[in-house]
Amino acid sequence: MGSIEDEYEPLEVIGKGSFGTVRKVRQKDNGNILVRKEIEYTSMNNQEKNHIISELRILRELDHPNIVRYLRHDHLPGKKAIHIYQEYCDGGDLGKVIQTFKKNKESVPEEFIWEVMVQMLLALHRCHYGINAKKVNLFTGRPTGPEPKVNSETVIIHRDIKPDNIFLLDSGKTAKLGDFGLAKMLTSQNEFAKTYVGTPYYMSPEVLMDNPYSPVCDIWSLGCVLYELCTLHPPFQASTHLQLQARIKTGEIPEISSAYSQQLRSIIYDSITVNPADRPSCYDLLENLSIKMFRKEMDLKNANSTLNEFQKQLLIKNEELKKREMALRALESKVQTQRDELEEEYDKLQMECARQKKSLENELLDEFEMRKRQMDQEAKEMRLNYQREFKHVVEQEVQQRLSEIIQRRGTLDGAEELIRKNSQNSDTSSSASSERYRTNMKPKGPRELVEEKLTFQPQNLYQPHTYQQHSPQQVLQHTNQQQQQQLKPQNRLPLKTKNNEWEMAHPKLPPSRPVGPQTTSSYKKRITDEFERLNLQKRNIPEFEERYLRQNNRH
Repeated sequence: MGSIEDEYEPLEVIGKGSFGTVRKVRQKDNGNILVRKEIEYTSMNNQEKNHIISELRILRELDHPNIVRYLRHDHLPGKKAIHIYQEYCDGGDLGKVIQTFKKNKESVPEEFIWEVMVQMLLALHRCHYGINAKKVNLFTGRPTGPEPKVNSETVIIHRDIKPDNIFLLDSGKTAKLGDFGLAKMLTSQNEFAKTYVGTPYYMSPEVLMDNPYSPVCDIWSLGCVLYELCTLHPPFQASTHLQLQARIKTGEIPEISSAYSQQLRSIIYDSITVNPADRPSCYDLLENLSIKMFRKEMDLKNANSTLNEFQKQLLIKNEELKKREMALRALESKVQTQRDELEEEYDKLQMECARQKKSLENELLDEFEMRKRQMDQEAKEMRLNYQREFKHVVEQEVQQRLSEIIQRRGTLDGAEELIRKNSQNSDTSSSASSERYRTNMKPKGPRELVEEKLTFQPQNLYQPHTYQQHSPQQVLQHTNQQQQQQLKPQNRLPLKTKNNEWEMAHPKLPPSRPVGPQTTSSYKKRITDEFERLNLQKRNIPEFEERYLRQNNRH
């Protein structure tokens, strides 16, 4: 863990003494400027060490606006030193102010002297009586209260009040009493001290003559400081210590310039009184009407200064609020502009979306119409294909039926005539078939043919010599082979008819006689396969096919 010394950055030296140095330091964590009294106790005697201990104890007890504030201290055993940290007064001490006025041959303003006097009396009231002075009330016409008693256990006698121990800050508006190294805190029942210390120029007669002294010795010293502020030199001056002591015992001082008020001069003369019993106390001086008036004036000034400072802060806050308001307005205007732009863009997007939607609908409608026309065209072509195929199947079936009829009748000439007529009139086969059906000469349907094949078994139709005798069969076979080549599965779409349901319910019976030649067997198999392909159950039946099926009770 680092020491307290490491928390501060040392700056320039502002004073030196026989036992140490006064240095300005900067606190590292917040940048505050403080004063550090670096006291080395290596060559100190016991009395001087006791002075240091006494000062630390006194500083901890004092807390007043007109007393230099004590912050902390640090003991460094290795260096045999003690560091005392106090607040920094940027206005310097009163001795430098006097030297400045003396160098410039100017008089110190009386108002400044009153301010120093009143503030030092308030600080001494806290030291002598242990309490702060009461506020001034000019309207009662009587003292603020009885004089407080001096408590020998808490009374603090500074004993070394001089211009160098009065510090200024806030451009000289505030004076603070400091350097309590020679202060005496009475710890016995005896209210007097008998220690001979202090600066001879400002030392009271009782202290100088080594007589018991009381808190009024600080009033003598304060009077000497005030006198020097008026005349720019101490009240008692001599070339030797004995001459100085003699002049102090007489109490004779030169007159103060009449440029200063009678009230101020009277207070200074009363303070520099040889007899301590006739010398006013701190309480008596604070009850002086002139001092009370000036205290009230100072209070009003402080209040006015506080109000002005508060007003400045309000103005600053008001400016900040105005800036924030302007920024908010600008931001609101920017947001509104962006909102309008977004709304406009949203409207454009909606219009674009509607346009694209309409365009897409039109494209889909056009595509639908095109596909519909294509499907209609395909359906029309498919229907025509089915019609042509149906015609071809019907024609083939008619030829097969006619061939079988010719074979059963055994009339070769008639069969050749019929085949020739059929081949010549192939384009009008449908109308001829319809005419034959109307004249009861139409061929039977597929189911009737199957039933007829099951019941009718000609004796000589399938004999081998029969196929050899009739050469027209070869003609029919050649014709059927060409038609079969056209009706192969790879050349046309398979057809299914509703006859498939009846065929499933009535299976074909095996032949009751041996099979004939290979050409006749393949021909019959082709006819049977063709019946199986004529299943039109799963497609739309053309109107003429449906009429055909209804006429034959097959629908």
